[in-house]
Amino acid sequence: MTDDALSNPRGQTALQRASDGRAGAGSVWDRRTWKEYLVGGEAPALVLITVFVVVAFSELFTGGPARWGLSAQALSEGRWSTLGTHMFAHAGLYHLTMNCSGLLALTPIVVQRFGRGVSGWLRYGFLYGLSGLVAAGTYLALHPTGTLPMVGASGAICGLWGAVTRIGENGAFVPIRSLQVWRQIKAFVINNAILFGILFVLVLMSGGKGGLAWEAHVGGFVFGLLAVPWLAPAIAARPDETSEQA
Repeated sequence: MTDDALSNPRGQTALQRASDGRAGAGSVWDRRTWKEYLVGGEAPALVLITVFVVVAFSELFTGGPARWGLSAQALSEGRWSTLGTHMFAHAGLYHLTMNCSGLLALTPIVVQRFGRGVSGWLRYGFLYGLSGLVAAGTYLALHPTGTLPMVGASGAICGLWGAVTRIGENGAFVPIRSLQVWRQIKAFVINNAILFGILFVLVLMSGGKGGLAWEAHVGGFVFGLLAVPWLAPAIAARPDETSEQA
């Protein structure tokens, strides 16, 4: 964060403000921390994380995450359920932990904009699910004959990131061509490039197969970026923003 941002907090993005708010968060072993999460905007993320953990546990008895994974081959075999199941399975503890961290960071910002009632949860669910499906479609479009299964919530989570990119001051949406959006796109590209490089080296050293499904990340991010104004409720005008009529 720059010195200018520190001296002008109202100029921060929603993502920066949320990160600052977590700087003094309590320990994960403190009951008060989890109570704050349960009553706050993290609740939808905690529900998803619970599902992730249950799926990860079940993978121990079902031959690993491959059966949950999405690929062109899986669809050709009639396993259409993988369009949804891949969003909840993960390829190991590190993969699971990384996605859970991203989910906990982004969810409160989206929930604050969508609302915490039933309609807010539904909007959040639509954003997460549709982002994941668009991410899957992007991956399949670039791998129409692929056999390597893709697993992970990253595509859907990148949809949340795309949505957060558009949320500006007081919940208003900033234009696509704004500086805020450009900075987040730049951060998105850099983060994915670093992850791609790390995973490429690890896979190369281990002699295995796999890597980063960057195609899914891009698909989810772009969908969230474009769709969030349509999914979010309108902001009610404040009294000082309305004009009096004679």
